[in-house]
Amino acid sequence: MMKLIVLSLALTSGSASFFTNNTRLQKNMWENFKSEYGREFEIVEDIERFEIFVENLKIIDERNAAEATAGGSGQHGINKFADISQAEFKKRYLTTVVPEEMLNRPRLGGLKPVQSGSTADWTGTYTTPVKDQGYCGSCWAFSVTEQLESDSMRTLGTDYILSPQQLVSCDSSDAGCNGGWPTTAYDYIEEAGGMVQETDYPYSSGSGTTGTCDSSSITDPVLTVTNYYTLSSETDMASHVVSTGPVAIALDASAWSSYTGGILSTCGTSIDHAVQAVGVDTSSYWKVRNSWGTSWGESGYIRLAYGDNTCGLTYIPTYVDAALA
Repeated sequence: MMKLIVLSLALTSGSASFFTNNTRLQKNMWENFKSEYGREFEIVEDIERFEIFVENLKIIDERNAAEATAGGSGQHGINKFADISQAEFKKRYLTTVVPEEMLNRPRLGGLKPVQSGSTADWTGTYTTPVKDQGYCGSCWAFSVTEQLESDSMRTLGTDYILSPQQLVSCDSSDAGCNGGWPTTAYDYIEEAGGMVQETDYPYSSGSGTTGTCDSSSITDPVLTVTNYYTLSSETDMASHVVSTGPVAIALDASAWSSYTGGILSTCGTSIDHAVQAVGVDTSSYWKVRNSWGTSWGESGYIRLAYGDNTCGLTYIPTYVDAALA
């Protein structure tokens, strides 16, 4: 019992390794995980998931070591993804499709630089609550939906919560749960005459099924996109976020499967996820809203180190001109 107590205290303090060769301690951690996240498996799958869980403990330690070496404060630990493999995580959550031709669109640059230490946080002012895409690679749809919501709040004074399901099921230029791209989704919204509210077309793809478009649910759009803009650099992003509002971004989230808090400074730059930057402290970090529910990260958010293009976040930052449909 004393060993279990000591291990628990060490893990919560972030000062010790998560992986252990002690099978009894591994099993105890596994049972605690299942209890906390409501997991129940048949015997064979339980054995398989336990093996994945133990492998993920090693990955957590590797990521924490890399973060410490880089001098970052990001923390990795056991979260709701601890029982799925990295391959499963990528397939279920990281399926943004990157059309290279979209990168040739002119970008806005030369915005007035902000001073170091400039801050902004639009959470609750120009944002709706954190959403959950479930086991569907629909991050692109959530990122676009959230950006239109934010820009309409900012310029039109609306408070609509829009329907990501409309984009997932009805935007034929993208691939639903198999991925998509923000700018093609903006084009769809304009061509379709706008987006309907979540109450008109509730989200139903959380189990991983794209579904067919229900045309009867999209007859009453409330907001549309008349244009979108792509920013040129991290400093231009900061200028916009500090002075104006959030921006939709695409980045590499492959290391986010174990994120639990802090300012993350180590991750890749292979673009595989779409989210929204809702705040910034130009002396320290970006505040980013994810679409994996409030039980992930810092109540659904992650902080990324500022100034180093962390996770490739400058790949294609966008905002829109919103209009009533």
